[in-house]
Amino acid sequence: MRYNIFKTAFLLTIGLLVTKQIVAQEVLSLQVCKEKALEHNQTVKSAVSDFKSSEASLKLSKRAMLPTFDLTSNYTYLSDPNQMVIPGYELPTINGQPSGVYSPGSITDLAYTNSYSANLGMSLPIYMGGKLQHVKTLSKLGVQLADDNLDRTKSDLFLDIETKYWGLVSLQEQKMVIEKSIELLTDVLKEVNNRYKTGIVTKNELLKTKVELNNAKLSLIELNDNIELSKMSLNQSIGEEIMSTLQIQDSIIIIPNHLSDISFDEKQLLGRSEVKMLNTQLEMSKTQKKLVSADYLPQLVSFANYVSQNPDHYGKQKNDFTFNAGVSLSIPVFHWGEKKLKKHIEQRNIEKAEYELDQSTELMTLEIHQAIFKLKESLIKLDFTETSLEQANENLKLERNRLKQGVSTTRELLNAQLQWQQSHANFINAKTKVKTSIAKYYKSIGQLNS
Repeated sequence: MRYNIFKTAFLLTIGLLVTKQIVAQEVLSLQVCKEKALEHNQTVKSAVSDFKSSEASLKLSKRAMLPTFDLTSNYTYLSDPNQMVIPGYELPTINGQPSGVYSPGSITDLAYTNSYSANLGMSLPIYMGGKLQHVKTLSKLGVQLADDNLDRTKSDLFLDIETKYWGLVSLQEQKMVIEKSIELLTDVLKEVNNRYKTGIVTKNELLKTKVELNNAKLSLIELNDNIELSKMSLNQSIGEEIMSTLQIQDSIIIIPNHLSDISFDEKQLLGRSEVKMLNTQLEMSKTQKKLVSADYLPQLVSFANYVSQNPDHYGKQKNDFTFNAGVSLSIPVFHWGEKKLKKHIEQRNIEKAEYELDQSTELMTLEIHQAIFKLKESLIKLDFTETSLEQANENLKLERNRLKQGVSTTRELLNAQLQWQQSHANFINAKTKVKTSIAKYYKSIGQLNS
């Protein structure tokens, strides 16, 4: 009695733990998978780091226009400073005769045993030929470039997640079809077995039915393996443990109805991160050329210093604090054509950026057209497979009824069942193709960032 009570309590505890684990398991939607992938993906993290770095560079370029303050100091100790020995001598008289008065010799230090200096200086650029403003413009463009690169990285990641997610949904939907096929074949096998016992059909037909059922069971085993591998791949992409249990929200692929209205518009190119990046790089090349010109313009800088030193060459007293201020003007005069050559190099960089922009725009226009064609093609194939599926369903019903009426053979029913299973597989694959084509289309127009 006590053993039964203990056994019952143990089983209840295990049941509660399992139930708690099942309840706690998160069901992941496509959007949640994307959010998890963003948190985990190292390439996205790297792009975020580049963006934050470019923001810091922009702040630095703005602060370069502000005055800077620097404190410098030094101290020197000489244990044996150089000395000058002055010998003693007899003081002369007016007529040059000996006076009998003797001046003693002396020793004078030529250097200080302890010398130090402290300087608090301020420097403020007044005019740098527009160089600081151009650097600020380059930093702003750098922030924009990093932001567009981050969007492009996210878009690539989201396309990968959508492909894996809908691929997993497709496999799970095909699993339901095969399970239904096994159920149908099991019923057929019972029917054929009964007919075999009564002598209506031969053993060969019974064996054919068993082979088809075994093939379906083998397909289910292979499909289960593919489902597990697909879950592992998705787990890796969203930052979960490779072998952790994964449950997704969708089980059947549903296709929206507004896809046939999609068409090409040149404005769609403006949404592409790649186009934005190439335009930004072109602007950066133009600004870089202006920066070269600024390097060869006059530069005016003001400064002020508050100084204390020993020995003090400025103050009247040994420990006086002295102040000085002024401006510094630098004018480039002759550099052997350096400015012209540098501007020539930057002009070539501008032309190169323009060529890359033109070529990439053409290729991306082609990519958008291809994405639209592939999407419309997948929609047409979906209609065909849906029609074939309806026909396969009707044909299977017909053959099952004919077999029961004794006017059809087992082989014809098995062929109808195989056609039904293949039609379902084609229909599911067509739906998956539509889903991935939708994702590729939105990526091609730069709208796959959420």
